Amino acid sequence: MVDSVLYDLGKALATLAADKLKEEYTLLVGVCEEGEKLQRKLKKIKFVLGDAEKRELMMEENVKSWLDDLKDVVYDIEDVLDDWTMEVVFANEGKPKHDDVQNETAISDQKEKKVCFSSCIPTPSCCFKAIEKVKIRHDIARRIEAINVRLDEINKLKNDYNLMIVRGSDQPVTPRRLTTSFGEVEDLNAQTIMKQEVIKALLQPAEGTDGGSKIQVISLVGMGGIGKTTIAKIVCNDVNVKSHFDKLIMWVCVSDSFSQMTVSKAILNSLGGNSGSEQLQQVLGEIHKFIEGKRFLLVLDDVWTDNYRDWNDIMSSLSSCRSGSRVLVTTRKNEVARAMKSNATVPVNELPEEECLWLFKHFAFSERQESERHDLESIAHEMAKRCKGLVLAVETLGRAMAFKSTKREWEVVLKSNLWNFEDEKTGLLPALSLSYIDLPSPIKRCFASCCVFQKDQVMSKNDLVWLWMGLGLLGSKIGQMEIVGEDYFNILVARSFLKKIDKTEKEVSFYIEVKMHDIIHDFAQFLMKNEVLLFSEDGEAIDEPILNKGLAKIRHLTMVSRRSQLPTVGNDDDLKRLRMLGIEAPDCESSDLEGILAKLSYVRVLRIMSGKMNVVPSGSIGKLVHLRYVDFSGCWGLKELPESICDLFCMQTLDISWCYELKKLPKGMGKLVNLRHLYNAASADQLPKGMERYLSSLQTLFVIDVGESQLDNNHELLGLGDLQNLNSLQGFFELRGIKGGMVEVEEAEKAALPSKTGISFLILSFAIEDDECVMSTMIHRLKVLEALKPHKDLEQLEIEGYGGQRFASWISCRDWLSNVKQLRLQSCQPSFLPPLGTLPSLASLEIRVMFEVRSVGEEFLGIEESHLASSSSSSRSNSFVAFPKLERLVFYQLDEWETWTDPIKHDNNVQVTNIIIMPSLSTLQIHWCGKLKSLPRFLAAAPIKELEIGGCPLIGGSIRDGCEEQYCWVSNIPSVDII
Repeated sequence: MVDSVLYDLGKALATLAADKLKEEYTLLVGVCEEGEKLQRKLKKIKFVLGDAEKRELMMEENVKSWLDDLKDVVYDIEDVLDDWTMEVVFANEGKPKHDDVQNETAISDQKEKKVCFSSCIPTPSCCFKAIEKVKIRHDIARRIEAINVRLDEINKLKNDYNLMIVRGSDQPVTPRRLTTSFGEVEDLNAQTIMKQEVIKALLQPAEGTDGGSKIQVISLVGMGGIGKTTIAKIVCNDVNVKSHFDKLIMWVCVSDSFSQMTVSKAILNSLGGNSGSEQLQQVLGEIHKFIEGKRFLLVLDDVWTDNYRDWNDIMSSLSSCRSGSRVLVTTRKNEVARAMKSNATVPVNELPEEECLWLFKHFAFSERQESERHDLESIAHEMAKRCKGLVLAVETLGRAMAFKSTKREWEVVLKSNLWNFEDEKTGLLPALSLSYIDLPSPIKRCFASCCVFQKDQVMSKNDLVWLWMGLGLLGSKIGQMEIVGEDYFNILVARSFLKKIDKTEKEVSFYIEVKMHDIIHDFAQFLMKNEVLLFSEDGEAIDEPILNKGLAKIRHLTMVSRRSQLPTVGNDDDLKRLRMLGIEAPDCESSDLEGILAKLSYVRVLRIMSGKMNVVPSGSIGKLVHLRYVDFSGCWGLKELPESICDLFCMQTLDISWCYELKKLPKGMGKLVNLRHLYNAASADQLPKGMERYLSSLQTLFVIDVGESQLDNNHELLGLGDLQNLNSLQGFFELRGIKGGMVEVEEAEKAALPSKTGISFLILSFAIEDDECVMSTMIHRLKVLEALKPHKDLEQLEIEGYGGQRFASWISCRDWLSNVKQLRLQSCQPSFLPPLGTLPSLASLEIRVMFEVRSVGEEFLGIEESHLASSSSSSRSNSFVAFPKLERLVFYQLDEWETWTDPIKHDNNVQVTNIIIMPSLSTLQIHWCGKLKSLPRFLAAAPIKELEIGGCPLIGGSIRDGCEEQYCWVSNIPSVDII
């Protein structure tokens, strides 16, 4: 935090020193002098921060108070710098350039301003602006002077508290360790024993009954960080458990901020339902219907409430289930297990010392040479012992020690006096504190800021990086913030401060999501205790003591309320100082927000999620000139954004995802010259023309629909050819509404997809066209698809709705798509599949809703005549491998598909042995291919572990009845599901 302020302060001083308005230089001297004093004092304080942070964790209240005062001063410095920056920006002709995206009146006004500044005889308007400029700069000088006085007192206390200079605490993490791969951790013996005990309780019927009670409750009880959740996950992934509960396993994180409505909706979502109702009984009624006649396993993770009445309604809604259903509870409190009327309680004890040591070395010794391990063995043994059998402590500290290069560094950690301080309630486990202290200072701030999210809340990598950018935690170097943020994110994941969420194959692979362990979240809240205030689900303050002291130092406020009106928090001055405001209130309307937004001044991050907000208060939002990150995701009732939002010159990120009613964006979007991320998933996909000229730094653009721009030469919307300059795009990008029969090939070429090398996941979605399928149109569509060739390093590709007769040549070119790992072809018209078997990296392939395909054979595998040699001339060394890395293959709704040809036997019946087909295939799914007669024999040699066949009566019946000898290999597949 101090580092970033020093950098921005230095930059601001340099700007003033080089000011071109020489006649005003005397007005700047005071600002420069006070700013330079500020710089010197901050540099002195910076050197003792390491010692202060360590002593804060040792519960030295005076040092904790000193750090709080310092943070408060630094926030005020940043506010001054923000005002300073905006004064400089708007001093140049009054506002940012690029007004040509507006109407001619605005352009005329801009010309008048230019004349005014260059006029020899000052007009009254110019004189007024000059006086206003003097006033602003004098005000800045006075504010910096007042901050200097406060810093003098902080500097004095620094000496009184004997804070020591700590050198080298902010050295960057060793790059070699950044790429450390810790690998999968095998189940520990102690966990395996507990797993078996839990599974036994889940699967066996209750004594004295023939089928067991309808619902039984099993509780895992143990202290925080001991591994209860890990054991529950191991149990849920067990093959026998999945089979017993018909794969109906629900997982709900409860946490200490219990809410019947939140838990009920989470259960309903796990069942595949989605209720917009805020009436508890209606949600419970939907659960009752979903669960009727089904046997389920419901995991309630991290339960704190020991009042059974809180659970009575929820448990009653589950009573329509099939006998043998189970609820698995993880909790720290035996009282919870009793209140839940548990049929079995499994205590989770500390790991044995030898398993602690093994787990610690698994993380800490990763990628170390044997000689290094030998030198560190005794220290590792002692550290593992001090973790006291807590899995979280072992993993966190072990991962941190993996980044330590020398024995000396290990000894420093072992001798730290932080081992003597432990407070589980605040998350102050010694191992966690030591791991935190070892983080570079900028990453510490990024970690602590994560507590603005609720406990157990899922956070995406984008959520965090954009938040850190908005709060100014990633520096100010253009083009590097996202790279720095991703590095910080990866370090926090590598050190277990953030935990990646396991994804199913149905989830989007590029969208990385994480959660924080509740103890780690408590620890982050401890670090930000006087800076962050969160409100619980019912609108009550989570931290009442902070409210009693007032909100003078609170800079981050998150309110989560299901009430119709937002609670009143703080006075006008408190809200004015907020740096971040988050509101999650489904019933909050636009009128409720108007008053709050009008009181904000220095807010940088604004996150609002409300289904009833249909418009953004235009008068308030345009005045929040310091906003960097605006998040309206989930405001599904939002219909429009005001033009005033385009005045937010500093805005870097605009998230309007899942705003279903929002159809278009303001015309002045081009004024947002600092915009880097426009996340518009399931939202406005038609963009105003002109913005592409000024948003060359745009990295995130989720989707753009170019269909309307192709009708009657629509000049108001961005078209296909307008994408030419958007070459900074990164990650996911969907090009929607392509009219292959109408768009000019030259326009498709102008889109310049090969130059957009940052895109890793591309969707080309073609519009449905009414024209006749004449040959000229089919050829034109093919040429358009050829022109939309992406760059060579693409990783994921989807093509939807393509209406040509055959696919473009680049789709199956092993030299062009050599890095594509996932490919989906959906609702496309060609009757033959392209030779995709030649793609060397393809791991997942889906062919969906292709009604013209009747046969799949050698061309699909990429087999040519030269490969079909007889066994006498073949050798393993020159074998052709079709789909060498394909792991997952899906065929869905190919209505006319009849034959899947087996190329292993050629026409002359000579056995071919130099062709290897799908040697890595583990999952095969075939659904709704009703005319498919048989499966090829080469599948018998594939290492298939999961086979799903549904809606395919010809092959499904044969396999199920076992009447076909050619399907005997199916019995060797571990998981077979024939529907």
